[in-house]
Amino acid sequence: MGSEEVTKSIKLPVTIDIALRNIKDAKIFAMDIGGSLTKIAYYSTLPLKKVVYDSKETTEISEASEDAVYELTEGARLHFIKFETKHIEATLNYIQSCLMGTQPQILDSTVKVTGGGAYKYASLIETKLGLKISKEDEMECMIRGI
Repeated sequence: MGSEEVTKSIKLPVTIDIALRNIKDAKIFAMDIGGSLTKIAYYSTLPLKKVVYDSKETTEISEASEDAVYELTEGARLHFIKFETKHIEATLNYIQSCLMGTQPQILDSTVKVTGGGAYKYASLIETKLGLKISKEDEMECMIRGI
């Protein structure tokens, strides 16, 4: 082994706006804050445009796209982000800026948080996001699927 392999650090993405692009549409928001790594999972909804095909018509689809009829529906997406815990304040600042001026859609205005950081960062999360903290046990969440 002539060359040593360097392990890369898990940093907050430079493109945090892409990683948290649908945070203002989040319905459920949860965090696992450990000593070195923080994980965020959130469920968001987004509008989807579907092509509606006429079921009576059995011929091939017309080549002219102008004839297409669209229907707006609501889709869902599950997001996972991980980063070093030392970047938690920058992440919360970004989330706060995304939620400013909007009415958060998060159910019960509650964030589920596990790990030691649930206690260490509880007041910071409540202050920055204006949401209640629900401290959860990691093992119980794994077993129950919360």
